[in-house]
Amino acid sequence: MRVLELDNNGVATKYELPTSWSEVSLEQYSKLMIALENDSSNEIEAVIKTLEALVGIDVSTLSKVPLKYLKTAYAELSTLTATMPSTELKRIIDVDGTAYGFIPDFDALTFGEFCDLDNYLQDSWSNLDKILAILYRRVIKREGDKYKIEPYSLDNIKERRELFKNNMSIGTIYGSLVFFYTIGSKHITTMLSSLEEENKVLRKRKSIREKELL
Repeated sequence: MRVLELDNNGVATKYELPTSWSEVSLEQYSKLMIALENDSSNEIEAVIKTLEALVGIDVSTLSKVPLKYLKTAYAELSTLTATMPSTELKRIIDVDGTAYGFIPDFDALTFGEFCDLDNYLQDSWSNLDKILAILYRRVIKREGDKYKIEPYSLDNIKERRELFKNNMSIGTIYGSLVFFYTIGSKHITTMLSSLEEENKVLRKRKSIREKELL
């Protein structure tokens, strides 16, 4: 972290600026991607949105800070934004002293996991904590490289989401997001297509049976 002072009407306030992705929480990254999703933002708007998301300075405060200080703050973040987080998939991670494992096999997805992931993908940046709370669950058994995670349940997912939002760094789980969006989401799309085809077949068979009974 790097400490930066911003002058607001003669009052100097210190803020902590992340200098590596390991210092950026899942919640901060989610806010950043939502803020920058609109490509029509001009340079100053991009500066304000980035500072608001990564440093936690609200817009009302930023609007009163002299432009030269905003540019200085944004320049300080260049160390971070000039690089991308690691794309390495970490199948087991430690969060607040507990081991959480990435879904070992997407072919073994339950209907609940499948439906919730498909739903959250419709607005993925806003639902990163929900997606990660499904992808990573507590490890209940481990032997070498093999491990088993707890069954999917809504009982404790809210607590896990809150834990991940504040205690998971994007530097740790960026690789799992890349893996999921390139492999897992395609797998879900394929499953959806397969289910739709099966549904069409069932409707066709039902229609034929109904005609035979007439």
